[in-house]
Amino acid sequence: MRTWARRTAAVALTIPVVALIAGGSASAAEITPIAEYLDATVAGTSKAVVKALAALLGVSC
Repeated sequence: MRTWARRTAAVALTIPVVALIAGGSASAAEITPIAEYLDATVAGTSKAVVKALAALLGVSC
């Protein structure tokens, strides 16, 4: 799952870079959905890490 998330993030970051190179600039409308997706992905990953650490440490969260 972690590899899939990294690949997805890499592809998501590549799209605006290609848009910048091809068009000279990328509008906020093009970048915003990608930023929102990455934000949700990072938030989900953070929650998973906190749960895993809590389980390892034997505490509840």
